[in-house]
This record gives sequence, structure tokens and C-alpha cells, in this order.
Amino acid sequence: MRRKTKAIWIVAGTLIGLFFLLGLGYGKEKPVNGIYTGLLEAFDIKGEKAVFAYSLKGKVGIYTSDLHGKNVKRLAEAGEGEIVHHPVFSTDGKTVLYIATPKDKEEVKSSLYVVNIDGSEKRRLYAIDSLITEAVFAPDNKTIYYLQAETFTNYSPIARRDAHDFDLYSLDVSGGQAKRITTMKDYMLESLKVSPDGKEVYVTKQDDQHAKTAEDIFASKHKVFRILLAHPEKIEPVPLQGIKEDVFDVEVSPDSRWMVFNSIANPGTNENFQYELYILDRQTNQTRQLTYLKKHAGAAVFDEQSQWVYFMWDKKFGEGDPEHEWYRVSLDGKTVENIPVVIEGGASLS
Repeated sequence: MRRKTKAIWIVAGTLIGLFFLLGLGYGKEKPVNGIYTGLLEAFDIKGEKAVFAYSLKGKVGIYTSDLHGKNVKRLAEAGEGEIVHHPVFSTDGKTVLYIATPKDKEEVKSSLYVVNIDGSEKRRLYAIDSLITEAVFAPDNKTIYYLQAETFTNYSPIARRDAHDFDLYSLDVSGGQAKRITTMKDYMLESLKVSPDGKEVYVTKQDDQHAKTAEDIFASKHKVFRILLAHPEKIEPVPLQGIKEDVFDVEVSPDSRWMVFNSIANPGTNENFQYELYILDRQTNQTRQLTYLKKHAGAAVFDEQSQWVYFMWDKKFGEGDPEHEWYRVSLDGKTVENIPVVIEGGASLS
């Protein structure tokens, strides 16, 4: 990151930190020290199976279930002093990729693991002394794309410590050396998705490319951006008609017609922000609100028929540690169903 840009972000970080202290709920809530019991937000589905991370008093494991939340099986668990997160299926659904990072944020390192869907042949694919925050398979099942942060720090005395200086990388599934795709050193990249044709990558980030002051950065919005893999220097915002607030958690349907994301549904109020899902019809360029649950709906995933959107709803958003519940909504928004995740013995994870 250029020195001038970083200096601007330091001031902007102070402003954003003040925004947190005002209790307006800007951004996502994160668990205190990661010690809690419940579902983590990120998950994935493939065919009739789901994969998710679940924490039991801070001990996190990777689990699979069917799409009704039943037949839960533990696939892998974190090692001592680790947290495992962001599990995703391979394109053929035969393996799961997930990330392991230290609980102690003073240790800046990450590992990528793959494991067969039956829990066999777990192996560490890659390890690095940096923070990998998200990773996904390419449609060809031969490449993994991931977001890596070079630093974990706070850009102001009152802002919380977090990962910064992000870029997009790729890695061959067979292992070897990683390849750096972008050279942005961006303040924050999130919500990594690969287009169904494998030609583009989508992320969400602050639209700060023309910012000259800290006030400009603070006024800029978090948007969806498209990275053309054949020309990664071309990073373009995706226009979302009618959306004026920050956008997070982007997802593209398998048939490429739909894009789902979440955004603030109650701007200009004195209440905690409420994040709802919105859906873009890419054929008509029309956007509409999909959920009306209040609090925080996010981490959307389409089913393979592009008929349902599965997502996590944080019923305690803005009140401290998250309490996620699993839901699905039909594309017309008329049917919204809670999916209780049931472990052995009938106990519920939601």
C-alpha cells in the first residue's frame, strides 16, 4: 500500500472506530476472542449436502449434514490453539477445503487443508506466515483461489485489530508455490467468489480508488468488484441498481443469472443497522430485497438448481457474540424456512 494511502487509512480507521463506539453497527459483529458455542457464519452446499463450522466453547470443528440439517457428521477438527473456518466443497463435491488459523491473533500464520467428504485423507495443502481469510475452488477443480492479508494490526488507537493489506492469490490443488494475482495491498477484501465459467473473481471492498482524504474514504461505499483473471489489473465495480449503501457477502448462482448480496435495510436511523439479503436479476438488471428478518442475514449460498438461497441469520447482531441460525429463502422471497441443525441425540445446533 502506498504511504499516502496508508496514512489516509489510519485517519479513516479512527473515524470508523468512532462509528463503532457510537453503536451504529457498521460492518459485521465478531465473536469475543472466538470463545463461544454455535454455528460460524461461512458454510457451503453441494448437491444434497452442506458443510459448516461449529464451535463448542471455542473448540471448532468442520461438519457435514444434509440440506435439512440432519445426519450431522464431524469431518475434521481444529488442532491445539487453532480455529478452523470457511469450509467449501470442491466442484465435484468429493472433497472439502478449509482454513486453519491460530486462536492467538499475535501469531500471523495460516494453513489450507483438504479432506475427503468421508473424513479420510486429510492433508495440509499449504502453509504460510500470513493470514488467509477465505479460499475457494475454481470450477475446473484444479486451482484454489484465496485472499491473503499481509498484516494484522489496528490502523488507529480505537479501532480493533484486524487483517489488512489484502491481495488475491492462486494455488494448484496438487500443491506447490502460490501465485500472486493482484498487487492491490487493499485495506480489506471479503466475500471471495469465482464465476461459474471460471473467468472472473468477485470480491467486496471499499470503493476508495479515487479517495484523496480520510473523509473521502469514510464516505466511500463497500461494493462488489469484478476481477478479470485474464487481466487482473482490471478491477471493476459491479453496478447494482438502486443500492446506495454498503454491500457485503456476494454470491453468484450456478446458472449465472442471479447475484445475491446483503446490504443495510434501515439507513438513516438511530438503530443498529439491519442487514438483509438482496437479489439482482442479471438479465434485467433489476434488484429487489429478498429477506425481511431484521438483524443480520448473510453468507448466502445458492442450491445447484438456482431455486433456493441458503443463508445464516445472526439473531443477536449488534448485541455481542453472534448467534447464527440457518435459513433458506425461495428466489421470489415468498418462502423463508428455518433449518435447525440436529446433532446425534436430537440436540440442535441452531
